[in-house]
Amino acid sequence: MADRERLIKTLTDLIRIDSPTGEEDDIDREVSARLAALGFEIYHDSFKNIIAKLPGVGEPVLLSAHIDTVEPGRGIRPVLDGDVLRSDGTTILGGDCKAGLTIVLEALTSVIDAGASHRPIEVAFTRAEEGGLVGVHNLEFSQITAKTGVVFDGEGAVNRISVAAPSQNVVTANIRGIAAHSGVEPEKGLSAILIAAEILTQLPLGRIDAETTANVGRIDGGLKRNIIPEETFMDGEIRSRDNAKLDHYSDEFRRIFKEASIRHPDAQIDLDIRNTYQAYQVDASHPTVTMLGRALAQIGLEPSLEATGGGSDANVFFENGIVALPVGIGVRSFHTTNETAVISEIVQGAEMCEGVIRGV
Repeated sequence: MADRERLIKTLTDLIRIDSPTGEEDDIDREVSARLAALGFEIYHDSFKNIIAKLPGVGEPVLLSAHIDTVEPGRGIRPVLDGDVLRSDGTTILGGDCKAGLTIVLEALTSVIDAGASHRPIEVAFTRAEEGGLVGVHNLEFSQITAKTGVVFDGEGAVNRISVAAPSQNVVTANIRGIAAHSGVEPEKGLSAILIAAEILTQLPLGRIDAETTANVGRIDGGLKRNIIPEETFMDGEIRSRDNAKLDHYSDEFRRIFKEASIRHPDAQIDLDIRNTYQAYQVDASHPTVTMLGRALAQIGLEPSLEATGGGSDANVFFENGIVALPVGIGVRSFHTTNETAVISEIVQGAEMCEGVIRGV
């Protein structure tokens, strides 16, 4: 069974290693060394994702988490308050996804130390997940033979299983107007920021329906207060668990940008919409769901099957024929300085992972 004190030490040790997206080498060395000490064969693909394998009996299972964190995530000082771990309030905690890494490492340690029989195990610890699933998109899938698995990267308790997730289209636009001195000859200018604002008032944004959302999360434009802004950049997204709706609202975005181009013939408006990952959905009878249900039953939990609005490495695993479902890792308030990790739930995650490894 999982060792609570060992798990806490592993989690806090990992949290103290800075690993913002693009700077994962230190955490890579640490978790690779831990996997090697457990007897795994370690392989790094061309993107430097970690792929580790350990022989066993039966069908192989994939265990996955990501090794990068978001900002502000440097110099994290974890503080344990009873059953809850948090940062000192100046940074994220990094439970996303250090708790996922800890769950996998603790479960593997427990099973191997006990000398228990287990399935063939394949571990994929990816880089740059927070940068838009970049690591998993570059994962060398020829090295993965498992067709079922678990992605330890969900919010909440381990019995929360994401059985449906959306597709995402990333929307970027560059708007070029005409610069002019705002105090001397503003009439000669054409504000790229005003054109962007006009477009924003027409786009379908926010919660569109139960399956669909859209957002423009970043706008950059202008140089100085006394210059009519010549350029503006917009960065957004559209998500839906229904690809027909995704296509519909992507077309709506295109229509609105095109009409803006017609209204402002002296402006240059370039819009790009491209898919970054595809939706997935499985039902309660799927073998991966039943596998997780058996492992949860061993620790007295029932699965809670949920549809999510978030994407994860799981979406790309599905695209490559691997049904690896995300589960909760005991963490709340991802990507904020209020992020917390509930130790008892992380212990449950490790115990559930043990059941998956042993093939209960």
